[in-house]
Amino acid sequence: MVMVLHKKITRTLLEHKAQYIGSILLIIISSLLFTALNISGVNIQDNLAVFRVNNVVEDASFITQNKIDNVAELEEKFQLILEERKQYDYKFDEQATLRILSETKKVDKYAVVKGHLLQKSREILIDQAFAKAHDLDINDELMLENNLFTIVGFMSTPDYIYPLKSVSDMLKNPETFGVAVIAKNDFSKFQNGLTFYSVKFLDSNKSQFKNYLTRNNIIINWLDKEDNNRITFVDGDVNSAIQMGRILPVAILILTILLVSIILWRLLKTEYTEIGTLYTLGYRKKEILNHYLSYPLIISLVGGIIGTIIGLLLVKPMIELFAAFYNLPVITTKFELTYVVLSLFLPLAFLIPSTIFIINRILKKPPLELMRGGGNKVKINFIERRLHLNRFRFSTKFKIREIVRNIPRTILMVAGIAFATMLLLVGFATKDSMDYLIEKNYKDIYQYNYDYIFNTMQFSDDIGGEKLNLAPYTSQEFKNGEKTFVIYGIEKDASLITFTDQNGNKLSLDQTIITKSLADKMKLKVGDRISVENKLNEKKFSITINKIADSYLADVIYMPLDEFNKLNDLPKGSFVEVISKEWLNIDESILLSYTSKEDIINSYNILIKPLRYMIGVIGFTAFIIGLIVIYVVTSLVIEENKKNISLLKILGYQQRELYSLILNSNTILVIIGFLISIPLLFVSLEQYFNAITAEMNFSFPVKLDEINMVIGFVVIILTYQISKFLNKGKINKISMVDTLKSKAE
Repeated sequence: MVMVLHKKITRTLLEHKAQYIGSILLIIISSLLFTALNISGVNIQDNLAVFRVNNVVEDASFITQNKIDNVAELEEKFQLILEERKQYDYKFDEQATLRILSETKKVDKYAVVKGHLLQKSREILIDQAFAKAHDLDINDELMLENNLFTIVGFMSTPDYIYPLKSVSDMLKNPETFGVAVIAKNDFSKFQNGLTFYSVKFLDSNKSQFKNYLTRNNIIINWLDKEDNNRITFVDGDVNSAIQMGRILPVAILILTILLVSIILWRLLKTEYTEIGTLYTLGYRKKEILNHYLSYPLIISLVGGIIGTIIGLLLVKPMIELFAAFYNLPVITTKFELTYVVLSLFLPLAFLIPSTIFIINRILKKPPLELMRGGGNKVKINFIERRLHLNRFRFSTKFKIREIVRNIPRTILMVAGIAFATMLLLVGFATKDSMDYLIEKNYKDIYQYNYDYIFNTMQFSDDIGGEKLNLAPYTSQEFKNGEKTFVIYGIEKDASLITFTDQNGNKLSLDQTIITKSLADKMKLKVGDRISVENKLNEKKFSITINKIADSYLADVIYMPLDEFNKLNDLPKGSFVEVISKEWLNIDESILLSYTSKEDIINSYNILIKPLRYMIGVIGFTAFIIGLIVIYVVTSLVIEENKKNISLLKILGYQQRELYSLILNSNTILVIIGFLISIPLLFVSLEQYFNAITAEMNFSFPVKLDEINMVIGFVVIILTYQISKFLNKGKINKISMVDTLKSKAE
């Protein structure tokens, strides 16, 4: 008897193959994303953690006024690892700078990605992205300041995983900046260069060490690991990939539950008589339950296995792509059996319980009632009663009834369209948000073209440009404990930085201004007072927030330069940064860093290129999901109205009229789903952006251009039209005798 039921499974699957194939495809997409994103993300996290431990990532780097001669003594006294390092920015060409670092033995040790270690004089290792951008390869020779070096490999260092020229930069650009490592002895070949120190604390004694340096030296610059974008940016991106790998597949599975539940519910409704007959033939309830559980079981296993296999095949390419982008060595690749098992188990865990619930509702009916059709009468719900449909034309009444008489199917259509639209628009919204950050915030606020930061305090008025002072600060008045940010001192009459409030009103620089990104993170508003501590000299003071600038580029506060110097006990008129519209002829030996606005814009344009490919991939995935949902729901409408369509053909309805009546019944649902997706997209993206930038020093405002909304709507409507076209054949196949057959049955 069981074998007879098994034969029926194959027949039913083939009869409604489009619906079941659609469900399988959704599970394939879900399992693929879950496997690929989670396993690759965890592997990157593990490689990153191993790299940082093995190569001793710094806890901080700093610059002092005077050279530290008692390194070994300080290491013993404060239980830390301290190493002197040197860097030299070599002008590689008119556009590019190659930062040459001295080889380290204790902190921030380099790892060879390809090639071999430094073994003799005049050998150099460079980062792979810079080499690729400038057509450099292993064994090529580089002339640096009249010294010929041989490239012996590509490398990565823990403090330059994301190679930024300035730590305040947001975007890397291998065409304009790269990092190289040479032996310490070779550094004597360069006349200029900067000396700095990297420190790794073995005990909780950072404060004591900084106090010692303050008493015996002058700290010019101090940068904690947590505030170093070159180190932390990768963490945010890896975490976001893992979050996406957990949220997106589950959302697709929930959509699949709705789809499969409706398919099975319809299947059971049409087989009430058969189920009642099976009861009378001696089949037990458990056997019937197992039979109908076979459908979600097959769908889950086929989709889960195929999706997991494809996901596993994508893991290695994704790891290599991510590692190359972040200049990270791939130390080990793990299979991560847990995620493979979860990828196979999740579809079952989601689909089986919902199926059991549906089947048990049917099997509660007495066999006699099931044989009579299960009392399966058309029920008019309160929504239909309140609509008073008799006032409408037949075609309008028919379409409305199709919507209100099958609420689960309606919910599936709206949810499927909303989800597909959100997925389609998320790429556009990400690009538009980044465009806004660069085009609106960066270009409109920062009017200068060149930014110079000095390695010592400056006092001369002959340098030119507009002067600023700055220092890193911490505040305990933050929801998660301590928050680090930068406070700038700026001249009151400065014109190269222009802030506006959210209403577009220009803000005067003779007051304390906080950027909106920092104000939102610290929950600050105008008039609030906060206590801050200078991380360089531990000076403490309180400031009152006078205005909030409509800026997301950095978590910073601006105040008048004289006030800044006074609060920090710095000489009047002193400064460490100059901004200018024109290039200034400044001796590089006194510079800590130098950036140009053009570099930032070029970096953004390079970064946005792969984003366009990502938008294409996401858009195609959204198109497939939308097509599956619309096609399956439309085919369900056709099958449920098979007798009605046959009768309408008898009554003389033409094919064109039937297409309009049946296939257009979901048009309003497509529009509703699209409209719902817009606010949902903004809310979800805002939460997502806030999560990934929580530990970064900037924020992403969620923006979506109207033209991209229109493109999204056109794509969804196009998907709907394609689905309708594919379903026309089903209507054509329904003959006029089908209604007579159903009466005979």
